[in-house]
Amino acid sequence: MPQHKSIRKEIKVITDQNIVKGQKQHGFPMRKWKISLCGVNANGEEETMPYVDHVEYILHQTFEQPVRKVTEYPFVLQEKGWGEFDMKVMLHFVDKSIQPVVLDHDLNFQSTHYEVPQTITFKSDLKPSFVRLLNLPVSNVSDRDSSNDSAGDNATHKRRRDVLMKEKAKRIKDDQSSDDDSRADSSAAGSGDEWNDKIDVHLLAKKFQLLQPEDLVDLVQLVKANQTADMYVKEDGEAGEFHIDLRTLGNDLLSELWQFCERKLEH
Repeated sequence: MPQHKSIRKEIKVITDQNIVKGQKQHGFPMRKWKISLCGVNANGEEETMPYVDHVEYILHQTFEQPVRKVTEYPFVLQEKGWGEFDMKVMLHFVDKSIQPVVLDHDLNFQSTHYEVPQTITFKSDLKPSFVRLLNLPVSNVSDRDSSNDSAGDNATHKRRRDVLMKEKAKRIKDDQSSDDDSRADSSAAGSGDEWNDKIDVHLLAKKFQLLQPEDLVDLVQLVKANQTADMYVKEDGEAGEFHIDLRTLGNDLLSELWQFCERKLEH
C-alpha cells in the first residue's frame, strides 16, 4: 500500500475590529471584533477548506461561554469587548481520526484589519478520502467582506508589530474606523475613507507602521500638542500605549501628520 507524503496546508486567521461609538468599559472603548479563517493555495489565492469539519474558538475565561463552536466556512466568530487577549483556535477535521490542530491567535487592536498566516502539516498514512479533500481544487474566495486595510498587508503589519513590541516608550494604536454611526457623523469631512483630496486615513495609518520608534514618540507629541476636546486621543501610561482614532482628528492635524510621515520616510 503506498505511503502518502506529509501535506502542508496554508491558511490565515483574519481579524477585523472597530470601535463601538459611545460605549466604554474600565475607561476603554468597547470594540466589535470578528475572526474568520480561509485557506491559501499555492498561488497565494484564498480558497475554501473542505477538510475542516468545524472550528472551536477558546476565548478569555471572562467571556460568557468561552468555548464557541462554528461549523460553516469561513468560520466567522463575532463578539464585543474592550480588552486584547490571546485565544486558541482549534480546527477539527472531517476525518475524526486526525487529532485537532490548535492555533494561537493574538487578538489585538493595533489595526482594524490584520491577517496572520498559519501552516498545518498532516502526517503520512492519511485515508485516501481525506487526501482527496486536501488536494481537491476549490473555489476562490475573491469577495471576502473587508472594510479596512488591504489583504496583502501582512508584511507591513508584522513589521509594525515587531517595532512596537521592542519600543518601550510608546505603542500607538491607530483606530482607523468606528461603527456605522461614527462614519455618518464624519460625513462633513468627505466621502468614503478620504477626509479631503490628499488625506486617506488608511494610507496614513500604514505610514505610521513604517516609522521608527523614535519617530513614533515625536508623532505622539505632535498629536498631543494639537489635541482638542472632540478628538479621541487616549494615553495609557501603564501599558505604554497611545490610542488615536484618526477619523476624529480633522483635516488640519491629519495634514500635519501626513507631512510628518512624508519627511520621516524620505530616504
